[in-house]
This record gives sequence, C-alpha cells and structure tokens, in this order.
Amino acid sequence: MGKTLAEKILSQKSGSDARAGNIVIARVDLIFVQDTTGPLTVRQFHTSGLEHLADPRKTALFLDHAAPSPNKELSADHMLLRHFARQTG
Repeated sequence: MGKTLAEKILSQKSGSDARAGNIVIARVDLIFVQDTTGPLTVRQFHTSGLEHLADPRKTALFLDHAAPSPNKELSADHMLLRHFARQTG
C-alpha cells in the first residue's frame, strides 16, 4: 500500500521509513504557534526553563481564532503571546 502525504513528508524529513503509528524525529521547516494553545505553549516553555528558541526565523505566531479579542482573558493571552514574540525574536 502507498504512503499518505504525511508519511511521505515525515519520511523525507526524518530520513526514515515513516508509517502510521511510528514515532519519528524530523527536522521541521516552520513552527506555528496560534492563539488558542499558544499561551499554554509559552507558559510550558518558561516552566521548562527555556529562554531561547532554537531558530526564531522558523517560528510564526498567529492571532487568528479570537481577533479582535472579545474579552479581557483573551486580551491578556494575546499580550502574553506578543511579549513572547518580542522577547524571543
């Protein structure tokens, strides 16, 4: 049976024969952080003791699920993400 698109991409990026159910380690082209799970990601980043992104040029942050923000809580999350973007480059 042929490979899915995801299996083909992961095989190429990992240099292995990626198949459904496998765990692979692959180099990524671009990392996306968005406003729904981004605040959790940023908090975990700091909790883990991390200070720098591996490559800020390969990281994109999007505020697209709740923009403009409908409430104070989401506004605080957006400010957290903007601060993180400025802080990490």
